[in-house]
Amino acid sequence: MKNCIIIVSLLFISSFEFSTSYQKRNHHFDRRFEQLLDILKLHLTDDFDEPITFDANNDNNPDSLNIEPQVDPNDRVNVELWNRLNAEDEKTMPTITDYSDEVTATAWLKWYFRIAQRHHQVSAHLHWNYETNITEENQKLMTAQSLLQSPFSHKVVPIAKEFNENLKESENGDLKRIFGRLATGVVSDNMVELKKASKLHAKLENIYAVAKVCESSDPGKCYALAPYLERVMQVEKDYDRLTWAWKGWHDECGNKVRPVYLSYIDLLNKNIKENGYTDLSVNI
Repeated sequence: MKNCIIIVSLLFISSFEFSTSYQKRNHHFDRRFEQLLDILKLHLTDDFDEPITFDANNDNNPDSLNIEPQVDPNDRVNVELWNRLNAEDEKTMPTITDYSDEVTATAWLKWYFRIAQRHHQVSAHLHWNYETNITEENQKLMTAQSLLQSPFSHKVVPIAKEFNENLKESENGDLKRIFGRLATGVVSDNMVELKKASKLHAKLENIYAVAKVCESSDPGKCYALAPYLERVMQVEKDYDRLTWAWKGWHDECGNKVRPVYLSYIDLLNKNIKENGYTDLSVNI
């Protein structure tokens, strides 16, 4: 009996593993962005709350920069305003004459993170709106934002790669760490595929969010995967109950997710390879 329970548990886990991995990928990028901000705050600034100032004649001391946060996490996200501010700020990128100069690199990072913070929070805001209210309109807003942000990524990733290459001999470990991470970014010139990937992602979200498993004895009592069914797999010992959870979720969600997920991953892998990586696992 114990072995049967283990087998059913493994089948359940493997059946929804592919439907949750794309969410983990999103969380990975969120964490990576936040980690970069933390490095910038803790190691490239004395006080992140002070306005930015730097001595142009002091080429050896980029650590003296004080960077003012351009986005307050407590602010209400204003998509239209923040996109307009980003469009204006993108025109003011610092002039780069020497990719090995640390002051230039740090000034560029200040410009980059001001825009990236807004993009990051707008995307998170629209994603949350879609997850909590799955409609075609909210899906279109997510896709439109993804397409709007693409030119910025296309512009900054090659520059980050140049800084990363030219700062390898720098003694500033924080700069090297930041640009090392930014240099792993990928870009796409294919707007059609970018739009398709965004729609597939939204479709996965939709399937994942609406799937429910109902009690056999009470069809009106239904549960989503998180948190109830996941908790069942953690604590339940009854074989029949585990079978009900696994089969119910697999029938309702797993079979629908698989073809969408495979198409989504194929697109991501194609883009990754076009950026010089072997596959998606190498980049993340």
